[in-house]
Amino acid sequence: MYIPKEQINSFFQDINSFGISYVLIKNMDDELPAHLENGKDIDILVKEEDKDLFAQKMLGLRYQSCIPPCGISNGWSFAYGLTEYQFWKKPVEEYDIYIDACFKLCCKSLTPKVWIPLDKKINNDIWEQRVWNEKQKWYELDEKTEVIYLVVRSIFDKHVFSNVYKKEIEKRKNLLKECDVREKLQLVFFHFTDTLIEMVLNGRYEEIIPKYLSFTEY
Repeated sequence: MYIPKEQINSFFQDINSFGISYVLIKNMDDELPAHLENGKDIDILVKEEDKDLFAQKMLGLRYQSCIPPCGISNGWSFAYGLTEYQFWKKPVEEYDIYIDACFKLCCKSLTPKVWIPLDKKINNDIWEQRVWNEKQKWYELDEKTEVIYLVVRSIFDKHVFSNVYKKEIEKRKNLLKECDVREKLQLVFFHFTDTLIEMVLNGRYEEIIPKYLSFTEY
């Protein structure tokens, strides 16, 4: 069962009207606005200084604040000054709308149950480089940041390059040849960066994580 796209569109219309700085972090397989399955959440990044305003407006829209599934109450830690994300639910008729709002682009550490932010430069540049989607009427990550995030998330969060992630990376993989993308990947992967880029460009996804975990020239 899909959540009606009118509900999705209404959410973005509301946060646009509130003047909140945000970006839609990912839209896998273009599931938004018409193909979001009931029970799945919408992942957005909210500028940290808008965190309290966002919470206030969500309550005004009759969203319920929920315990984050991978949050402090469930044994997770947030390192390097990272703020715990907010998790919201709005019951509507026979389905629920879930919003996952974080305040820095982040990933899971290889240390169990620890969240870490991506480098400050990556996070700061998001707000200058975000893209307005004129058709859908929402802000989203620029393509370069998107491909960086998809690779990072596959390695650190998913521990696998799933088919849907590979499909999204393949759309953007030539951007990995750009100097600024390589520089940002280096902030995460250091000396492994060139090996990582080469493997992605050649579609060697199944080899990446074992190679990264056994890399000795870090």
